[in-house]
Amino acid sequence: ARSAPCAGEDRRGGSRSGAGSAKLGHYQQPDSMKTSIILSLVLLLGLVAGCETVPTYRTRTTVQTPTLPGSYHIVRRGETLWRIARSYGLDVGALAAANRLTNTNRIGVGQKLFIPLPVESRKFFWPVRGPINSPGPNGVEISAPAGSLIRAARSGRVAVATRELSGLGKTVILDHGDGYLSVYAGLEEFLVKPGASIRQGLPLGRLGAHALHFEIRYGTKSKNTLALLPPK
Repeated sequence: ARSAPCAGEDRRGGSRSGAGSAKLGHYQQPDSMKTSIILSLVLLLGLVAGCETVPTYRTRTTVQTPTLPGSYHIVRRGETLWRIARSYGLDVGALAAANRLTNTNRIGVGQKLFIPLPVESRKFFWPVRGPINSPGPNGVEISAPAGSLIRAARSGRVAVATRELSGLGKTVILDHGDGYLSVYAGLEEFLVKPGASIRQGLPLGRLGAHALHFEIRYGTKSKNTLALLPPK
């Protein structure tokens, strides 16, 4: 007697294919923070800061959190190991040890350094390293190579992960539990879901072709982001 087809197999012996993942559209990041964009962000942050239950935003992006506890940094001209370590909240000795460097004064342009997780702190760290564009009252634009991991500047809870915030592209907002919020906009890919807790230094998204728009806010009020970050 002919046996019944196995689960996941049609009667012709072929496998049923899963639904393809939805393709996400690209956005155009603005050259400056226009009034409409700022108002959209303020309204959204008002919901985050003022409501006990934060609205959940569904995304169609497949979540693939890297298992590596850290990320990488490509050395640029003029950088020193000490300066790189400080910007990531690390002791220079710990950074040297993680990369098996016997001489902390010898690193080369283009060298790939592994950045281990820092000791948790209530201070903010850079979410990614790169040239800063358009520093101002509404955050900073940080340029970095496409595919760069964007890391949580402080430990917190994912209050928002949405691709629908007008003018800002895919955006993650972390609630740090003490009134402070950090905003990461212009992402190509999400690596976290709304409601998840994330440790300082862990990746929350991946950058595409555009710069990262990064802000630190207290409630709905934008703070001086550069003043709250380690010196470059």
